[in-house]
Amino acid sequence: MVKKITLLFFAFSVNIITAQSINMTDSGLFSTGANATWNTIFTAASQGNATSGLAQTVVINITNLGDGTTYRIYKTTSTGAADFTQQGDLVVGENTIIVSAVEFNRNVKFQFSGSGSIEFDSFSHNGQVLYPFEEFECDEITIGESNLFISQDSDFPYYLTAASAGDDGSNMNTAHSFEMNITCLPAVGANYRIYKTNSAGNDIECCVAPLTLGLFSKTVAAVAWDRSIRFQFSTGDIGYSSLSVNGLDLLSLEDVSSSVINIHPNPATGTIFIDGVQNIKSIKVYSILGSLEKEVFNTNQVDISELSSGIHLIKVDNGTITTKKIIKQ
Repeated sequence: MVKKITLLFFAFSVNIITAQSINMTDSGLFSTGANATWNTIFTAASQGNATSGLAQTVVINITNLGDGTTYRIYKTTSTGAADFTQQGDLVVGENTIIVSAVEFNRNVKFQFSGSGSIEFDSFSHNGQVLYPFEEFECDEITIGESNLFISQDSDFPYYLTAASAGDDGSNMNTAHSFEMNITCLPAVGANYRIYKTNSAGNDIECCVAPLTLGLFSKTVAAVAWDRSIRFQFSTGDIGYSSLSVNGLDLLSLEDVSSSVINIHPNPATGTIFIDGVQNIKSIKVYSILGSLEKEVFNTNQVDISELSSGIHLIKVDNGTITTKKIIKQ
């Protein structure tokens, strides 16, 4: 009798921890395409990635086919032409789909029929489990928790500004280096991207690539014009133990000064006010790279509306200099 109860309890426990099924639309792993039949897409490789020629393997355990029963592969050939020759049927249960390796960079997309209605309880790409989702835990500070990064509505929702074309200063056209020691990454991975402006002031988004644990280092070469530069990241779930731009340690700016001085509002878009100190001689505003951006005298307020979005340092002098951090939105 004891054995039967134990077995029943074990079976009940297994049912609890088994991943719940989710459909392709709700999983967030797939995008929607324009093709009338194969309109749900998982992007496995992009031509700009040096490893895109490797074999691409997807393993999906389907629990309900919904309105979809087939898949096809979109891949590019050595000439850049589209190849749709690999197609097949799907079944309830485990489906393993392999796209063979090639010796050139290419795009690879797994396309499914059914308008996202197919349900599954496990999904992996090249051995990396993408579903069920793992709870992200990190002992270090993450980009999403940091007050050095600005959030935006984008595929790359977090960024750090290294240079802004509209700012005063002499470092807009010089080379800019970014270093971050990455200690944690989400199970689904993370990418970075560089945003910069060209000589005509037009936006350029380039250099998308995956991040790995360890020291991430990237340098944007010098140019002959003032420009904006942002280092952008695909998720806030990136943990790091060190961070610097052009050799300046930014991690130390997370908790600049514990003075009773209060700056409000913070974040701000226009005028900020300094409370908790009297007889202010001057207020200086610096970029995080040390360029003096603005200075006012004998007042407790300063207008930062014309400054670029991002982190700035405020130095308040009333006989004693106190440094605080402000976020311009």
